[in-house]
Amino acid sequence: MSFRKYSTEELIEFKGNKKGLIINVKKVAPFEQVKESIIDRLEENVGFFNGAKIYQINCDYLSDVHVMMIKESIITKFDIEFVEEEDKETYVNIYETKYVDTMRSGENVVFDGDVVIMSDMNPGSQVSSTRNVVVMGNINAGARVVANGNIVVMGEVRGFVHAGAKGNNWAYVIANSLCPKILQIADNIAEAPDDDFEESKDDKKIIPEIAFVSKDRIVIESFLPKTLKNKEIYRG
Repeated sequence: MSFRKYSTEELIEFKGNKKGLIINVKKVAPFEQVKESIIDRLEENVGFFNGAKIYQINCDYLSDVHVMMIKESIITKFDIEFVEEEDKETYVNIYETKYVDTMRSGENVVFDGDVVIMSDMNPGSQVSSTRNVVVMGNINAGARVVANGNIVVMGEVRGFVHAGAKGNNWAYVIANSLCPKILQIADNIAEAPDDDFEESKDDKKIIPEIAFVSKDRIVIESFLPKTLKNKEIYRG
């Protein structure tokens, strides 16, 4: 997987049905580029879209958290509403979300759906999810997260993380700081050097980062608005 800059027209498509507007994301691109392209498209036609209702945002690779962030940006900037689906049973695939308040040492969470950890993950704690995992704190050394989908961490990663566990090479890991002992995406494994892992937290500048697979290796890049510069390549 590789990222390149797409024009708004290449990346975003607007369609409509009787329930409202449908936004289709047609290409694989960083989250910030997707969000900015949708906002730019709405701003270009603000007179037309004001008062409209959006029924759905279709994107195969964005997490539920990212979709929620896009919706929040749209609602904040425009006079636009999102249609709530009244009959959720009409959806073919409905997944539940499990919220976990704390992850103490030795705790093991296994769940068929999305998992949201509301705190740090202590050493010895484990999470296994058939969908995506969001950690609102840090994944400390000795903690372990395995997800069939993506892993999003609001803090620092120093433990073991495995995204795309069923072989999904399009999966990714995003964190405010990526210093994992071992990072795996699908069958691609990256192990940090011992001196890198032992680096002091105070010595490492906190920059949001994304890890993904490109040309059969894991690539880590900075993940900032309008900035996706190659930072480091871990070799498995």
